[in-house]
Amino acid sequence: MSSGPGAEPTGTPATAPAVTWTAGAVARLLGLPPSTLRAWHRRYDLRLTTPQTGSHRRYGRADVDALLRMKHLIDSGLGAESAAARAFHAGGTDVETLLTAVRQLKLDTATALLDAHLGGHDVVGTWEQLCRPALGALDGDRCIDLVHGLSWAIAAALHRVPAPGGTAAPVLLACADGERHTLPLEALRAALAEHGRAALFLGGSIPDPALRDAVARTHAVAAVLWAGRPASPPPRLRVPRLVLAGPGWPPRPGRAARPATLGDALSCLDGHIDGRPG
Repeated sequence: MSSGPGAEPTGTPATAPAVTWTAGAVARLLGLPPSTLRAWHRRYDLRLTTPQTGSHRRYGRADVDALLRMKHLIDSGLGAESAAARAFHAGGTDVETLLTAVRQLKLDTATALLDAHLGGHDVVGTWEQLCRPALGALDGDRCIDLVHGLSWAIAAALHRVPAPGGTAAPVLLACADGERHTLPLEALRAALAEHGRAALFLGGSIPDPALRDAVARTHAVAAVLWAGRPASPPPRLRVPRLVLAGPGWPPRPGRAARPATLGDALSCLDGHIDGRPG
């Protein structure tokens, strides 16, 4: 979701921290004259995270995201000094600020706001305190464009939580056959990664035979299946730990765990990540 000339920061993966941008490129991204950006630095003592080695400022990913947040807050009516203080403070995003960006379909800004919250909170905290309340505040029937836009921004921010290295057998994450609502599993993948746990996300609507094949191929230590509408647990799924998440499963899941929250899902997987029984 680029915004014209100089918008390179938006499309750059978070795995390339050495990449930086000039003040001119950042000013074009923000839609500001370079003089305004210089004035912000002079008046509000903006602290950049990128080491400065020359006579000209260089901006990294985190710096660009903070400036996007600052501009959004100013556009929303906040004074520039207060906007600078909030934008350059990790975790300072609130639900209403996020919703304002989404309602204006400023999805790059929404992603930057979510990045800021993740800078001061863990994935579970960001999901419970920010993502779920924001999604719940939007009427899905009347605001389908906003729901999709917010979902895109949440997924983009979660994707920046890097996967752990190593060769440990993974936890499989998949949606039940016919289920395409993947965002809760996106959050679980990021939360597992944050805890150094390998996960393989298979996506939406995975037929039972394909799920069984994936378990066999990967020697998965656990499988987490999401269903938002009525679904039946897959038969003959031989996996050490089965977790059925979402409201679509029957009330008596047998041996499967039934977590109510993202934090519960992480707890259900404790002891199974390294192939140990829990």
